[in-house]
Order: sequence, then structure tokens, then C-alpha cells
Amino acid sequence: MPNTLKPRQTIGFRTAILQLVLGALLFSVGTIGIVGYVSSARTLEEMRQQHFSLVSLALSREVSRILEPAERILPELKNFAHRGLLNPLDSDKLGIFLAEQLRQEENVSWLSFTDSDTGAFTGAWRDTDGQIGVKHFDPNVDNGRPKEFLLGLDGSRSQLPPRKASSYDARILSWYQQAIAGGGSIVWTQPYNFNVGTTGISACQALYEQGRAIGAFAADFTTGDINEFLSRVIQDRKLLLFVDTLSGDSLGVASEMSLPRDALLEQSQKLYKLDQAKLETGQFSSHSFHLAGQSYVSVVTPFTLPSGLTFLTGVVGLESDFMGSAQNNLAIAAIVGLVALTAGTLFAIWLSHELATPLTKLSRDLEQVGKFELTNLPPPKSAVREIVIVGDSFDRMKSGLRSFIKYVPRDVVRELILQKQDATRGGALRRLTLFFSDVAGFTRISENLAPTEVFAELGEYFELVTDIVVERFGGTLDKFVGDGIVAFFNAPATIEKHAEMACQAALEVVQKLSDIEAERRAANRPIFRTRIGLHTGEVLVGNIGTQQRLSYSAIGDAVNLSSRLEGLNKLYGTSILASGQTKTETGDRFEWRYVDRVAVLGRSRGTDVFELLGNRDTVSPEKLELRDVYEAGLKKYFDGNFHSAAGHFSSVLAIQPDDRASQLLLARCNQLALQPVPKLWSGTYEMLEK
Repeated sequence: MPNTLKPRQTIGFRTAILQLVLGALLFSVGTIGIVGYVSSARTLEEMRQQHFSLVSLALSREVSRILEPAERILPELKNFAHRGLLNPLDSDKLGIFLAEQLRQEENVSWLSFTDSDTGAFTGAWRDTDGQIGVKHFDPNVDNGRPKEFLLGLDGSRSQLPPRKASSYDARILSWYQQAIAGGGSIVWTQPYNFNVGTTGISACQALYEQGRAIGAFAADFTTGDINEFLSRVIQDRKLLLFVDTLSGDSLGVASEMSLPRDALLEQSQKLYKLDQAKLETGQFSSHSFHLAGQSYVSVVTPFTLPSGLTFLTGVVGLESDFMGSAQNNLAIAAIVGLVALTAGTLFAIWLSHELATPLTKLSRDLEQVGKFELTNLPPPKSAVREIVIVGDSFDRMKSGLRSFIKYVPRDVVRELILQKQDATRGGALRRLTLFFSDVAGFTRISENLAPTEVFAELGEYFELVTDIVVERFGGTLDKFVGDGIVAFFNAPATIEKHAEMACQAALEVVQKLSDIEAERRAANRPIFRTRIGLHTGEVLVGNIGTQQRLSYSAIGDAVNLSSRLEGLNKLYGTSILASGQTKTETGDRFEWRYVDRVAVLGRSRGTDVFELLGNRDTVSPEKLELRDVYEAGLKKYFDGNFHSAAGHFSSVLAIQPDDRASQLLLARCNQLALQPVPKLWSGTYEMLEK
């Protein structure tokens, strides 16, 4: 009896996974628990600091939103004044303008301007009911008696009762002197008592004219607003929040802690001042301390506004509120880990190797498929039945994908795989460069070949063209139409210079066919000469068709025009024709010949048609000279000077008798010269057929 190989015994994947998980849990949890207990204490400490620092950082950002309006308003006021849009000396209009600015910024309590020469003060403020008021006074007018009124949303004014004359002169105050000394930059004061009895901080900016200070703008923020904000943030949380300047002056504080607020704040300030150097470099300060038998954590984060103001936001909380449950869970985990069995490590290692090795190979191959790089690696061998099935199925899937990309553009398939989505019907407007090509005289060529020879020869031609268009220059193959090829550039993958790539591809196709012409002629094989049309424009590109059958294609007027341009090659005896849009987008990379202005079939307006001659510096001077003579004649033709135009075209034909474009234009000129120049002559030639 002949020897036969017995099928390899396999086990179910679920059984293998259960063995691995149960074995790992039973035999490894002890070791993991011991190592985890040692490292988790340090990790929890880091988590604690990160937790409080994140709260502090978030608080910093919110506080900066309160103060940042000054960074925007003051430069705007200064800019308006310099441009003459705002006259700081016109106190009435200035007050209205400041009031409207203040109405848009709910965190600013005052906006004001102080005149350097007179000490005159104009300001807008917000009262407790949210109403906007305007205040003017000049020490030299009416004995410095202030004039105040409330400004309504409709611009109405409600005059306030007159007050006693004021001796207030901002020019002698610290904030004004700081602004003047700032040389036109935004300057922030330390917290101080405002003239109206509240405490706050001011942002100031001096206004200069021809090197002379003419006054200073100021934006005031009260600490009461910051305190109110901090109270809203805390709500019912057991925290102390505070905002200080870098020098230690308080901008706001709120607390829901059981201990007195001042005691906690004082201790936190003492600790962060030990890290003054770190705070000045933008690093946060974190400390733990004990007070009244409780352990607290204090984290302080610096935040610097663009104008240079650095403030500190601090968070103080009970350590147990954050760490208590974590520490209890850590102790329980350690106890459970020590109780667990520690045998079976070798068994878990062996079993994981049996499972992991084939899965690792599959995952690496899958990763390559995710990048749309299809390898030829065989499926991995395994004792697990499900892994064998997955490997065989995956191998068949790769074979299917290799076949699939022969029907669908590679970039479309890659995009679907990378985005993990099914193909759905739909498209989007996008600017593309359309590429249409056709074989000149294909009907005549195919008449002399058997059907199988037609398929073989045409397939070789298609392979040559698509290799250049798709593989070398990144175009997308739309479809084959008989002996024609439809492609486009800049979809689905973006190509920055798509018009240039399309032109380069067209030139290389023509050159490649020319290079192999002698070889094919010697082998008595048909000679393929291609005609190409190029146009750049907006089209709808995407998945077109039904839910059951889709085609990635482009539709629109630009597509039709590129097809018509391809057909015009036959009329003008050219190989590559492009629209003016394509020529414009390629810059000076290529040499062109302006062939004609044509209204192709189906379009009422004319299209400038250009022949692509070649790359710049590669076209012969003789050819460029003939091009220039032709284009000079074309200009005369467009101007309606048919006799002169005919002379230019005749000059071209004298040197190059087979130039069909010159023949065509000469015939037109001779015919048109026999009659008066048509009215509204534009030179556009209307095509009556494709």
C-alpha cells in the first residue's frame, strides 16, 4: 500500500485563544502584578501631576480669553488713528466709537484715551446692568467737570446727573507713564485700585505722531470679572483656583475647600516662588504639601500673552480626591497578582508562538495590501484551522485585487482601500487635463489583419501608451474606445502641474511610436501613428453608473472639447493639439504653434487651438522660424487682411509643402479675399462635423 501523507491535525482557533488567555491570566498575572505595583506608583504620581497641570493649562487658556481682547482692540484703535479714521481729539465721536467697541467685548470694563497735551480724558464703561456709558472731561474746560451719558443700542443718549469738578489727571499715574515709556507697544500694569473704586489690571498703548506722544489708549479689566469666572469654573468641585501675575500679585481667586482660602493660597504662593526660574521659562510648577492633617497638590502654570504679559494659573486640590480610589485599586491588584499561580509561563510562550508567527506574517502582508502593494508571498503554514483558512482566502483576495486593478484605475482602488469604504455613486467638480488619443487610419490598418492580430497589435499599442500616461506621468486611464484612449490627469490623485504632465506624456507617446517605427516596418508589422487632443477645464469626475455597476470617469463640456481637439488633428495634419487653457497652464515649458480659432461641433464660441511642437530648447530653429511666419499670417487672417495672410502661408508652404494647416488657411484666405470682410469678423472657423 503506497505511503500517504496524513492531514495535519488542527485545533479550533477559539480553543487556542482560550488556552492562551487562560494560561496567560493564570500563570502571568502574578509577575505582571509585582512589576506593575512597583511601576504604577510612579505612574500614578505622573498622572496626578498631569491631571492638575491639564486643569491649570485649560484655566490659563480661559483666562487668556478674558485678557486677549486688549491685544486686538488697542492696535486697532492705534491703526484707526494713524489712518485718520478716528480722531482722538474729537471727544464726542471718540466716546461713541469706544462705546461701540466696548459693547462687543463683554470682558473689558473700560476703554479710554488720555490726551498728552491737555490731560483730557474720554472713556467708555460698562455698568452692573450691562449698560454702556461714555465719560468726557477736560481739566481746562468747565473746571474739569465730567460729562457722562448712557448710550443706547439705537444710539440714543441718556444724560447722567452732573458731578463735581474732577482733579483726576491720568498723566501723573503709573499706567499712563508706563504706556508712554513703552514706545508704542502694548504695556500691562500690575494690579492696582482703579479711580472708580474697583481693583484690576490695565493694558495701555501710547499713540505717537511724528515721534511725539499725543496720548494713550487703555483697556481695563477688573479682578471681579476674573473672580466670577473662577467661581463658575469651580462650581461644586473641591478645588482652590487662583490667578497671579508673575511677580505674585493676585488677579483673582475662588475656593470651595474646607480650609480657609487665604491659608491655602499663601502656602501655594510660597511653593511656586521656589520655582520662579522654571515659571519664567514657561515650565509648570508642581508641589505636594500638608496642611491641617491633609495632603494637598498645587500645580501652577505660566501663560504669556503675545504682548508679553505673563500670568500664573494655579490649581490646589486634595490628593485623596484624585488618588484615593487608584491607590486602593492598586493594592487590590497587587494582592490578586501575588495569589495567582505563576506556573505555565513556558506553555504560554509556546502557544503564543504557534499563534503569533503565522498571524504576524499575515498582518505584515495585510499591511502591504493596505498600502496597495500586492506581494507574491505564499500563505503562512499553521496548525490552527482558522488561520489556514484566512491565509488561503487572503491569497485569493490578492489575486482578485491584481485582476481588479486591470479594470479599474489603480489610484481609485488604492483610495477605496485606504479610506476603508465601499465605492458609491457620486462625483465632484475638479479641474483636470483631459487626454484623448486615436490611431490615425486604424480602419485601413485593421482591414489587412486577422481579428486575433488586431487584438494583439492594438493591445501592444495600448500597453505602450498607458505605460507612459499612467505609470510614468501619473495619469488615470478612463476607458478604451475602439482604438482610442481616454485618460485624465489630477484625479483621483492630485497632480500639481497636471497640464504639464499631460503634455509631456503626449510628446513621449509620439516620440516612442516614432522610435519603434523603423523596427516595426522592418518586421512588416503595422505602423501606428497617434493623434492626441488635450484640454484643461472643470469637469465632474467620480463614480458614474448604477449602484450595481460603476465606472470612474469624467463628464462635462471639457471632456467633449478634448475629444473634438483630437479629431481636429486630421484636419490640420498635426499629431498633438491642445486648447489655450492647457497651453496657459504649462507656462514656458513647451514650444507651441497657434494653429487656428475653431468653434467645434456642439459649441458656439471659438476655441484657440495650439499645436504642441516639443519641449523648449529642443525644437529646431528652422521649425520655430516657420512657426513664427505661420502665426504672423494667422494674425493677419484674424485681422481680416486675407491677402497679406495668404502671403505668409505661401511662404511656409514654399519651405514645407506638406504643412496641411498652411494649406487649409491659404485656401480659406483665397476664398475670403474674393468678397468683403464679413461683419463681426473674429476669425473663428465653425466646424460642421466632428
